[in-house]
Amino acid sequence: MSGARSRTDKLLQQQQQLSFSTASENDGVLAYSVAEITELLEASIDANPVLCDKFTVRGEISNVKQSARGHVYFTLKDEGASIGGILWASTAARLKFDLEDGLDVYVTGKLEIYRPSGSYSVIGSKIEPVGVGALQLAFQKLKEKLDAEGLFNEEYKKPIPEFPQRIGIVTSRTGAVIHDMIRTIRKKNPLVDILLLQAKVQGEGAAEEIAAAIKELNNPAYKLDVLIVGRGGGSFEDLFCFSEEPVVRAIFNADVPIVTGIGHEPDFGLADAAADYSAATPTMAAEYVTPDMHEIQRELAQKSETLADELEEMILFYEQNLDRNATQFVEYFHGYLNAAQGTMDQNTERLITYSDHYFKKLAQQLQGQASELNAFSPLATLARGYAVAQKDKTLIKSVKQLKPGDSLTIRLEDGSAETKITEIKKNP
Repeated sequence: MSGARSRTDKLLQQQQQLSFSTASENDGVLAYSVAEITELLEASIDANPVLCDKFTVRGEISNVKQSARGHVYFTLKDEGASIGGILWASTAARLKFDLEDGLDVYVTGKLEIYRPSGSYSVIGSKIEPVGVGALQLAFQKLKEKLDAEGLFNEEYKKPIPEFPQRIGIVTSRTGAVIHDMIRTIRKKNPLVDILLLQAKVQGEGAAEEIAAAIKELNNPAYKLDVLIVGRGGGSFEDLFCFSEEPVVRAIFNADVPIVTGIGHEPDFGLADAAADYSAATPTMAAEYVTPDMHEIQRELAQKSETLADELEEMILFYEQNLDRNATQFVEYFHGYLNAAQGTMDQNTERLITYSDHYFKKLAQQLQGQASELNAFSPLATLARGYAVAQKDKTLIKSVKQLKPGDSLTIRLEDGSAETKITEIKKNP
C-alpha cells in the first residue's frame, strides 16, 4: 500500500508542476481558474492506480431517488465520509432487487467529476448487497411481497386432474429435458396429447418468454387439462428466471392447473411456491401428471372382476329377496282373499236376509194397496149390483149425453147387453 501511495505522490507532484506553469499572477498572487483546478482533480484521478479504472467501494445507501428517465441517484456513506452515486437507466433496469435507504452494498464503478457543480460521484456499473447476493436478496424481497398478497396460499391451489387427455409443456425445445419428459409421458400413456410451447429458460428475457407462454397456453382454445413448466438443473442464477414476478403471477393467474419441475430436488423457486403442484424434477413432473395406462388397465380388470362378483351377489340377493317377497305376497293375498270371501259370505247372508224381509214387507204393502184399489175398482162396484152404460165406448155420466133412439151398451158384472133409448127423464 505504501508503494502505491509513493507512486501516486510522484504523479501528483509532476501534475502540480505542469499546472503551476499555466497559472496567472495578479498583484503578486498566483491564481488558478476553476476549470484548471477541476482539470487538476481529473488528472489526479486518472493518475491514481485505484481510481483510474473500475473500483469497488462499500457503504450504506441513502437518499435514493429515481429520475423520470430511469436514472437512479443515491448517497453512499460510512462513518467517515459520503459520496454521491449514480446508476444510469440501462444499469438500473438490470437490477434484481430494490435499492433502499440503509442497505449496505458494494458498488463497482468509476469516479466521475461533474464540472458544472464541481461534484464527484461513483458511476456504478454493478451493485451487490453485502452479505447476500443480489439475486438472493431479490428472491427474498419478492417472496415476502407475493406471500403477503396470498399468491402462495394453499386455498388457491387447483386440483390436478387424475386422467388428463391433453398436457401442455413450457420449456426449451433443445436439450435432454424435453426428450425425457416426452419419453416419460409416452411410456406411461401413449394416448395422451402433448403440446409444447418453446421458451427461453435462462438469461435475459427468459422470464418474459416463460410468462408469455403460460398465458398463451392458458387459452381455452387449446383445451389443456394440465400444464407443466420446467427445465433441467442449474445454478441459482440459471434458475432465477423462474422466480421472477412475471412468471409467478402468470402461474397464479392461470385457470389451467400448473405443475412445475424446475432444476433438481433441492432447488425450489417462487414458481414452485405458486404452482398447484411442485415436482422435484421435470421428469418427475411428467411422471406425476400422466396416468399410467397399463396400471389403469390392471385396475379396470381388477375392478371388472370385483364388479362381476358384486353383481352376482347382488343378483342372488335380489332373487332371494324376490322369492321371499313373492311368498309373503302370495300368503298375504291368500289371507286377503279368505278374509274377503268370509266378508262377502257374511254380506251375502245379510243381503239375503234383508231382501227376504224387504220383499215380504213389500208384498204386504202391495197386498194392502191392492185391497184398497180393489175397493175403488169399477168391477167391485159392478159386483155389488151396479151397471155401467156406454155410448160408442164413452162412459155415460149424464142424461144430457143421450137422446131418444141412441144405442147403449150396458156392462154388468158377468157380461154386457145392448139397448136403445126410447125416453129420457131428468131429475126434478
